[in-house]
Amino acid sequence: MDLDYRKYDMTKFSAFTEQDEKIITEVYDQLSLDYDISVIDIEDSPYEQFSSHDMYPLFIPQICYLVKDRNNNGSFYLFVVSKVGITSRGGRLGRKFDTIQLWGLKKLEEDFGYISINKKRLMDKIAGIFSSFNINFKDHDFKDFYVLGSDQYKAMNFLNQKRKETIKAFPNENFKLEVRNNILSFGLPEILTIGNSEIISKFLNDL
Repeated sequence: MDLDYRKYDMTKFSAFTEQDEKIITEVYDQLSLDYDISVIDIEDSPYEQFSSHDMYPLFIPQICYLVKDRNNNGSFYLFVVSKVGITSRGGRLGRKFDTIQLWGLKKLEEDFGYISINKKRLMDKIAGIFSSFNINFKDHDFKDFYVLGSDQYKAMNFLNQKRKETIKAFPNENFKLEVRNNILSFGLPEILTIGNSEIISKFLNDL
């Protein structure tokens, strides 16, 4: 990886540990074997458009990659992000940087409104946390997933057979998928690893 990412913003990357730098480099090199990947300014990605309604973002993007498939000219964006943790001192809530993770954004061909998809878990059913905005999406082939959204027909249109199969085939049930209008966000709330970067990239490329 011939990339001195510190030249973009010295203060932004000062929080990276030596171990962070090592895994970031390894991830870049591995993805470069399968995709054309380049570092771009975050302002040139859909991040601001996607996160414009977030008053208190949980993830702070540090590095943005534009990733292109060499065969079909498809593209998506990957972000090395700092996961924000919450601390409490003296009755006040503060923010602290915890782990680095990898999340992706992909522009879609049309506006699908708001959609959120998660793998079903027993505790979700008990807590009832998926009652709001539930569009009651009924699909026997997709029964293991919660589908929430603002418009039932847009959600059904989004979940064509190819997308359903791609989601069902994802090997980690902890994924988080969210669509806001014509931008899809996808990632794992787990520490950055080469394995996670590969499956996230494959998912975004296949979708």
